[in-house]
Amino acid sequence: MSLAFGLAFDLKRVTQAAFALCWTLAVIWGVIGVLGWRAADAGFMTAEGMYHAGVVIARLQFTPATLAIVLCVVAGWWGGFAYLCAPILRSAAVDIALDERGADVNVPVLNRQAAFSPMLAMLLPACAALCAVIWALLALIPGDLGALLTLLTLPVALFVALIGAIFLLVALAASPMMGPTAVAEGRDYIEAISRPMSYVMQRPGRYAVCWLGKLGVVAASALAGAAALAVAWGMIAGGLWLVGRIELVHEVAAHAMVAEDATRGASMMVSGLAAAVWLSIFMLVAWLMVVCLCADQIIYLLMRYRIDGVTFDKITVPEARLKRFKNAVETEAEAEAARQRFDEQQAEKAPAQ
Repeated sequence: MSLAFGLAFDLKRVTQAAFALCWTLAVIWGVIGVLGWRAADAGFMTAEGMYHAGVVIARLQFTPATLAIVLCVVAGWWGGFAYLCAPILRSAAVDIALDERGADVNVPVLNRQAAFSPMLAMLLPACAALCAVIWALLALIPGDLGALLTLLTLPVALFVALIGAIFLLVALAASPMMGPTAVAEGRDYIEAISRPMSYVMQRPGRYAVCWLGKLGVVAASALAGAAALAVAWGMIAGGLWLVGRIELVHEVAAHAMVAEDATRGASMMVSGLAAAVWLSIFMLVAWLMVVCLCADQIIYLLMRYRIDGVTFDKITVPEARLKRFKNAVETEAEAEAARQRFDEQQAEKAPAQ
């Protein structure tokens, strides 16, 4: 699992993770902005609107309509987030299997499989929940008939709900491996869902050990990254202290902590340094994301090797698959050669006749 730490030191992967984080922030700001604008009738993304958005979220009551809206927002966020994270998984798989850093890792087909496989895995639990809702409608029938139908159909509804619950738990446990499966195998959505779930059910203990290793690597990486960032900014602060600008350090710290008195009338230097502080923290989070994603890819490759005996160098290469199919130019050349052979054969038969 320590290989995930080394794979994270790649500027392209960190930049791709930053794009995924930007998408997450855009969704969060969009939701907060819309809620604040509707609740406070204030301007979009104003301080008053953000405060009222927080109040709305804190007092949120889950109704069927609210649940549907939340699920739509989460599904929209996940689709973009997982699609942007898929090239990181593909890059790690290619680096591990083929040791080719210059290979094209942005494959739209594999990105879509990695993004939508976990969502498609939720269809069966959703159908089980729908069956439970249909069963609950029987309770609306008044009188003894409604009670009798509800009790008689309860075993069926409970059995369907139990199957959906088991499938949901296994799918949630296996969901971190669905994206790695898609970018490594590249066959279809069914394999991207079924293979990780089968691995979890066959070797749950080994999967748990792999996850403990992942958590340890991520925790160690977070400590190392935070320490390096703190030392780096400590050097910057030390330089300002040596030149007699220690008050600038205090102003930047207060501005970065969004203190109300410090944000008013801040100079360009203070605002720029505070923005640089937050940008460095943002990049640290992006780097930790890369560590997590690389660890997920390694976990899948380990589980595949332990259960199916497939070595790490076996991953799909879309370019190699495309070579099996001829392009339009090659097809046209073959057709022209076949036509010429046919004309020659006809010319040879003509004198004989």
